[in-house]
Amino acid sequence: MATHHIHLPHVHVPYPHVGQAQDEAHVEGTKPSRLGGIILGAGVIVALVAWGTALVVLLNLGPVNPGISTGEIAAWTAVAIASAISLFVMGIWKANRA
Repeated sequence: MATHHIHLPHVHVPYPHVGQAQDEAHVEGTKPSRLGGIILGAGVIVALVAWGTALVVLLNLGPVNPGISTGEIAAWTAVAIASAISLFVMGIWKANRA
């Protein structure tokens, strides 16, 4: 005995299901590029060198009197702070790429 049923039209929402081909295509499409990894690695090395150089120079300049700062000390302090912030941001970028 055959059973009959009514097929009502409905909307199919396209979303990836676990283990389906869409998931694999999505992963391949969002995979980090090799060039991006090379740029990130070079940026980290440059920021580390800048930070280390700034710290060595600041330590070699010695202590300063309170309230008195030269342009050289201010510039090296700015380089140290900027490179430390850059390293932090690049670390977050690296964590998101993983």
